[in-house]
Amino acid sequence: MINFLKGQPSSDLLPVDLFKKASFLALDAKNADLDMLQYGYELGTTEFRDNLATFLSKEYSMPVESWFVMGNMSSRHLCPTSGASFGLQHALSLLTRPNTVTKYCYFQEPTYFLAFDIFRDLGFELDQFAGVPDKQEQGLDVDHFESLLVEHFGESPAPMKKDDDTWIYNAVLYCVPTHANPTGATLPPSERERLVQLARKYNILVLCDDVYDILTYSGDDGQTTPPKRVVAYDLELDSAHPVVISNGSLSKLLAPGARIGWLECHETLIQRLGPCGSYISGGSPSNFMNQVVNQMLKSSDPDINLHHHVAKVRTTLEGRLYKGMWESIQQELVPLGCSAMKPKGGYFVWLQLPSGIGCGDVQQMIRDHDIDISFGNTSLFMVPSSTQRQDRIDESYIRLCFAHYDTVTLQVGIDRLAQAIRYACAASSPKTPGAWTLLPKGGKSSPNVIESKLR
Repeated sequence: MINFLKGQPSSDLLPVDLFKKASFLALDAKNADLDMLQYGYELGTTEFRDNLATFLSKEYSMPVESWFVMGNMSSRHLCPTSGASFGLQHALSLLTRPNTVTKYCYFQEPTYFLAFDIFRDLGFELDQFAGVPDKQEQGLDVDHFESLLVEHFGESPAPMKKDDDTWIYNAVLYCVPTHANPTGATLPPSERERLVQLARKYNILVLCDDVYDILTYSGDDGQTTPPKRVVAYDLELDSAHPVVISNGSLSKLLAPGARIGWLECHETLIQRLGPCGSYISGGSPSNFMNQVVNQMLKSSDPDINLHHHVAKVRTTLEGRLYKGMWESIQQELVPLGCSAMKPKGGYFVWLQLPSGIGCGDVQQMIRDHDIDISFGNTSLFMVPSSTQRQDRIDESYIRLCFAHYDTVTLQVGIDRLAQAIRYACAASSPKTPGAWTLLPKGGKSSPNVIESKLR
């Protein structure tokens, strides 16, 4: 089975040897017993935070600050977490009040479907959920978001409220501004700045899932620098009431099992997110693994250095996207009437099926003809809330992940998908026999030839 729904790295991208070497160095270091095996500091060690800030500054091509003053760097904007899922839950639990002040949860739509349960686990109800649609290749439709804010809060929102001398947000927006999951779209700079202005006006907490920014590929323009993140626009403004948190993780860059992440935001928020009850009681989460990764952050040895590993991952995934999936889509699926935006990074391609064909039609053909292929259908990524939900779901899109398989397997997967789409198109046009062929045209490899590459 080739499962295009899996949004995770392939096993060959998980660097076992790198972890062996880094773990040995960490456990062999002076004070390893205290730094790794004892309760950790609330925000982890100074060295880890500053090395993480240095790593991110280079990868983002702009300064990132951690907490303490080190040399010329005033470090104050990073709070370590145990991954982006925990980071999302942690920020929501401390900065929102689902049953009182925080009235709405806005989601970029379509979006990462496993985020919904995190909100619900914290007490948010489905009738508080609202989807903000994407605007083609430009990501979140900020105009639509503004219209929702006016509808829910009016032209002149009420003053911000305090809870135990801490600002609590009127609503929260979850979004993936760069190489979005599932669409691959990226929010333009002007809309990022405008989003921050709206969030400040209406007291909206903007939680940016920034796990794909560093996976920006050279593509057609040769540009690998990620766009300026939404949090950077917020950090440039006054500190009276910051509204943006960048939720980062090494899961897509290094290993999801390591559970290494961070929240980046203004120090006003860091002071709430770091010295909180769970951090004071148990110390910084993933403290042991932070020290292992710290060896990767500070080492100049290419066998250990994290920049070196990330560069290899980025090159590998870029090859899988363009050579394994995108070229196959152009050759096999576009002639059938499919279309897609060419991603510039991330993990996913958001494919539109031929006119008149839905996800259910293709899945039915997969079952009927026993085709070993699976994918994420449209409705999975839609916000499970609104009464008009069925009216707004266009079931003609599917999510394809290119990170979990090598180039040849991706080619085979696209060929299998093409077979299923041909069957679906033939079934939708029963009165025009011969309009759809069940084998590739134009001298392309037959399914059997392509399948033989896997053997």
